Amino acid sequence: MLTIERNRLAALDSYDILYSAQEKLFDDLVELAAYIFSVPIARIAFVHQREVWHKTSVGMPAQEVLAPTQTLCSRAIAAQVPVLVYSDLAAEPDQGTATAQERQVRFYAGAPVRTLQGFNIGTVCLAGYEPRQLTDSEQRLLIQLAHLVMLALEARRHLLASHRPTDWDQLRQDAEEALHNQMAVVRYLKARSEGQTPVPAELIELIAKRLQEVAEVLTTDQKPEN
Repeated sequence: MLTIERNRLAALDSYDILYSAQEKLFDDLVELAAYIFSVPIARIAFVHQREVWHKTSVGMPAQEVLAPTQTLCSRAIAAQVPVLVYSDLAAEPDQGTATAQERQVRFYAGAPVRTLQGFNIGTVCLAGYEPRQLTDSEQRLLIQLAHLVMLALEARRHLLASHRPTDWDQLRQDAEEALHNQMAVVRYLKARSEGQTPVPAELIELIAKRLQEVAEVLTTDQKPEN
């Protein structure tokens, strides 16, 4: 187990993401997550050995550092389920954390940000102040958002390690534009469904197809240089 954890931490460190500046692409992804699921809180968190660092957040401070025992994200990366969901922490007080209780968080759902080698280095998570179920189709969409974060990390690492920061800036801008365009469509689709929760399965399917277009932008960097 110690070797697995060392390898997981090495994988996380290889992306050089901890304590990096805020980046609009990641900010937009959590904003989209909060909007799609109609929750007040959405975050991208990376779980290190002694701390959990939140690169970006909606509804809570970005760049926040918490101890692993004070965040449910450290459990989400170790859980034997695709998405860790607590529907009502008030009904399961022993499952919460002091921070969750202090902030009156009742609902939590976290999908791991998983590397190609299978290491869970962080989460895309949702939280709210009211009890909430998360359907199977909603969970699949949250997993898709976590996969988008992983694709962005892979592209970022690949281009920066190749000493191509300008290419990363361009790719990031292209992805931001694609995400902006898809957010406009998502807002239209959500308005049509009158903001229902849980999000209707047919709406989830349409949103998933839109997000695939963003994924295609993020994978264009893997082409070898001429």
